[in-house]
Amino acid sequence: MPKNIRVYELAREMGMTNAEMLDLCISLGIGVKSHSSGMVEAHADRARRKADREGLRRDVQPEDPAKLAKSAKSAQSKAKEAEPADESPADSAAPVVEEPAVAEPAPPAAVVEAVVAPEPVAVDEVAPAADPEPV
Repeated sequence: MPKNIRVYELAREMGMTNAEMLDLCISLGIGVKSHSSGMVEAHADRARRKADREGLRRDVQPEDPAKLAKSAKSAQSKAKEAEPADESPADSAAPVVEEPAVAEPAPPAAVVEAVVAPEPVAVDEVAPAADPEPV
């Protein structure tokens, strides 16, 4: 019985993001819809070979930009909760300068080509046939 592997498992193995692996599989014509879709080992081998040919394999899987933004927000909220409510005058004399968090730039969005609908064709109305005269 053939062994199945999920897209996210293959992405982790190759050091790629889930989105990169999805795009690679779709370009190969492998029928996957999400990172949790499964594929047979033969399809996974095709994806591995193409990733190696194109130099997409990495040693470590990069962090998902959405996870980075979420973790940065949660860290800021935890830091605000940890601040003391009342400050002594000696503490407020020295201004505290916080450095803004530097987020990695988001990967470029996929280019979507506009699909133009064909112009509607005007249909000439056919006049109703004249009633034949009774004989």
